[in-house]
Amino acid sequence: MMRDQSDSDVCVVTGGGRGIGKAVVDRFRLGGATVHSVDLGFPSGGPDDGVVRHECDITDLAAVERLAGAIGKVDVLVNNAAAVTRAVPITELTPEEWQKTMSVNITGTFNVTRSFLPAMRKGGRIVNLASTFAHVGSPGRVAYSTTKGAMLAFTRSLALDCAPLGIRVNSVSPGGIATDRLVELFGSQQAAEDYLAPLHPIGRTGTPADIADAIWFLASPGASFMTGADLLVDGGYTAQ
Repeated sequence: MMRDQSDSDVCVVTGGGRGIGKAVVDRFRLGGATVHSVDLGFPSGGPDDGVVRHECDITDLAAVERLAGAIGKVDVLVNNAAAVTRAVPITELTPEEWQKTMSVNITGTFNVTRSFLPAMRKGGRIVNLASTFAHVGSPGRVAYSTTKGAMLAFTRSLALDCAPLGIRVNSVSPGGIATDRLVELFGSQQAAEDYLAPLHPIGRTGTPADIADAIWFLASPGASFMTGADLLVDGGYTAQ
């Protein structure tokens, strides 16, 4: 068991039902934390692994506030949930697609942070999921990239608000990560790897566990002098 943080930590992860979010849930669970996984839904008959699962739409502020009241004390909050639009030029992007991305990625993060922060005590940690697309452009990704750029600004300003409270706020910017969402986009794991691996100097796509480990570090005592920072975990993608 990897227990280099407090076993009494309570961790909340949004978008915890799949991909990076699920890897974060697993990492903190293995580290001994009490983990609350929040998502729109979960497969029936899931594992009895001690994770507390909550179905909640983070764009609904009242629902998020009820959830925060039910959970109570929180030590680590991971804002991971995100919506991704089709890769199309802005002239083909519908207002509905734009609004959904803004509602989940920006307003949803606001709702969750605003609702859970009052129960976070000195020593609390917040980690937000940004993206390499917050640092570099990507054709056809204007909506998603806009929200992830906003996440960096959100992180920096929130870190300044929270510093007097003894709460650290940082973000992680993943590169191409081999999630089930990526497989759905490319049609297969191999097709995704064939296309994305050459774009990363390290020679492969990342795994959800790579990002979970980075988030674990930011929430650890080893990152105690970090706040308002963004950690690039992108296999060298943005170094080119």
